[in-house]
Amino acid sequence: MNRLLWTQTISKKSSPPWPCSSCREGTFRLVPGSLIYQETVWSKRARNHEEWDPDWITFSFTAWVKCDNSACGEEVAVAGDGGIETDYDDEGAGSFHAEYCSPRFCSPMPDIIEIPGNCPPKVASELRVAFALFWSDPSGAANHIRVALEALMSHLRIRERRKTDKGKFVKLNLHQRIELFREADLIIGNQLMALKWLGNTGSHDGGVIQNDVLAAFEIIEHALLELIEQRSKRLAALASGLEKKHRPGAKKHKLPF
Repeated sequence: MNRLLWTQTISKKSSPPWPCSSCREGTFRLVPGSLIYQETVWSKRARNHEEWDPDWITFSFTAWVKCDNSACGEEVAVAGDGGIETDYDDEGAGSFHAEYCSPRFCSPMPDIIEIPGNCPPKVASELRVAFALFWSDPSGAANHIRVALEALMSHLRIRERRKTDKGKFVKLNLHQRIELFREADLIIGNQLMALKWLGNTGSHDGGVIQNDVLAAFEIIEHALLELIEQRSKRLAALASGLEKKHRPGAKKHKLPF
């Protein structure tokens, strides 16, 4: 996952090369001339202040991006907010003001991480809701990552309830289910527990920032590739096959001709 891709801003000339949300092969490019912005009312009123500075300017914008895959051509709407920031030349002698536009909404939202094709539908759908909330509501995104974890535990057949000494069944919470999973895979289990704690913060304190969510996306991408695709296991089998075939002293298979 390229974190920088999801923290970049848009300008009138270009947009970050987000992956296409439809064909998943092309890259979105800014449609020339499509970015339009309007200064906010607060920003206009602030111009009357005696200490006003261009850095006070704020605005809202809309834009369109289009997939560069000629077989697709999907067009997606982007909206957000922005302002003016002071930039300096290479020697720091002169300065100039540049506009920046920070995306808050994109529909349909691109996938921020690679989701395996055989990923459980509930896990994938919750992650895509988290993607859609990433720019505007990081805490909400963290909540949906937590729901995706619940669905992942169910897919992995981690039990949802336990029997008490009195013979009654009680529901296990996510923390308890991850603890059960950790008995089989301590490393990934610890990683998933960290996501659970992030989800708790998103639900109660709301103190989740975008970098927290990006870290969570990177962790769950790795977990899905290991648990769903079993990438390490598959690569180990490939490596073993190559070793048996090519290491000194290995029996060579005769060619069929």
